[in-house]
Amino acid sequence: MLTCTIKEIITVTEGTLLQGTPDVLVDGVATDSRKVKSGDIFVALQGQQVDGHDFIQKAVELGAVALLVAHRVETVPATVPVIQVTNTLQALQELAAYNRLRKAIPVVAITGSNGKTSTKDMIAAVLQIRYHTLKTEANYNNELGLPLTLLNLQQEHQAAVVEMGMRGSGEIDFLAGLAKPTGAVITTIGEAHLERLGSVHNIALAKTEVLEHIREEGFALLNGDSPWLRELATRCRGKVWFYSLQGNADIVAHNIRPEEGGVRYEVTYPGGAGEIYLPVPGSHNVMNSLAAIGVGLQLGLTFEEITRGLAQVALSHMRLEILQSHGMTIINDTYNASPSSTKAAIGVLQETNRGRKIAVLGNMYELGAMEEVGHREVGEAAARAGVDHLIAVGNLAQWIAAGGITGGLTQEQVHHCEDNSQAIAVLRTIIKSGDTILVKGSRGMTMEQIVKELT
Repeated sequence: MLTCTIKEIITVTEGTLLQGTPDVLVDGVATDSRKVKSGDIFVALQGQQVDGHDFIQKAVELGAVALLVAHRVETVPATVPVIQVTNTLQALQELAAYNRLRKAIPVVAITGSNGKTSTKDMIAAVLQIRYHTLKTEANYNNELGLPLTLLNLQQEHQAAVVEMGMRGSGEIDFLAGLAKPTGAVITTIGEAHLERLGSVHNIALAKTEVLEHIREEGFALLNGDSPWLRELATRCRGKVWFYSLQGNADIVAHNIRPEEGGVRYEVTYPGGAGEIYLPVPGSHNVMNSLAAIGVGLQLGLTFEEITRGLAQVALSHMRLEILQSHGMTIINDTYNASPSSTKAAIGVLQETNRGRKIAVLGNMYELGAMEEVGHREVGEAAARAGVDHLIAVGNLAQWIAAGGITGGLTQEQVHHCEDNSQAIAVLRTIIKSGDTILVKGSRGMTMEQIVKELT
């Protein structure tokens, strides 16, 4: 965490000390007044709904030893240093970059259209075998979340794995400028944010901005099955390794065998080969694990250490989370959805060997011109996977239902529901012990409500 004096904070942020003394020591940063700890500096962020300046008194009561504000505030004890800056979010970002530069450790940045969080979890599990590793919590991957992660870097950390999300061009460039990554991983180039960026080519250009921040002594792990990443790999000055399920890459998975609760496969990598057991399902997760193998090798781990790390992987909440309830298996993949990630989740459902297969699939947002086609393709994929029932949830999901019919499902097998409540009602008339149920949709659909009802 950030440990420094008020004087250092003033220097980094070019702030003005309104009151207090510059020699006070700060031991942590808080932006939520409810989570302030003794010794923290409270940063009063200004949002559309909430203004942190309204909670300054509470922050001081909980132990904040200093305040970072955008304007003067009243009723602050004279002993509490108050630093005024033009923009508190920008100041927070500057402090995060400062804290990063004070730590001479490898930082691995992960971005991509899909699979960022799962890949982050796998890389962190591998590195943790040898290094005390910090990783992005949940999906703190934006202009606020990434700085908060960097501010959590402590003296004992020996490596960090940070996730970078984006909604437009220039955002990855900005985040990478804060994190100064040693290595980068780009998982996929897909349709997410197509509505904002206009084309997959523009998405690829935006994602690969991170490569320009990798120095010659650094490295990048790129999805070798993506033509876009093959084409744009030259943006990286460091060593580039491709990973693939198809071959013609530095790291390749072979002979993938689904097992109860996971998957086993053989892998070839520069200088060797071996077997991996991954305790999470899906060939797309095999792909994610190949990136973790590459990062581990680049940072000096042995293959044996890497296999131990991957065997201990636990994915974040609502990401292919396997739940058992009332004799049913529920695959909770409700955090977010795009056509490619939904097809991958359908693949996991297809690989299950028990009972009937039910897919509950919701709206996928920000697809732009691909909106109808993307939803139809998902419905067709569900039909090809042989689902017994397809429940399409939301207004856009009418095209998922239509795709299911086009793909060969009967009218009796396909159910279009307006919302989660209607989907739950339909499910109650269908489900029985032994079923496997996949639930997936965009974040705005909050389809974890359906999972909650099932469990």
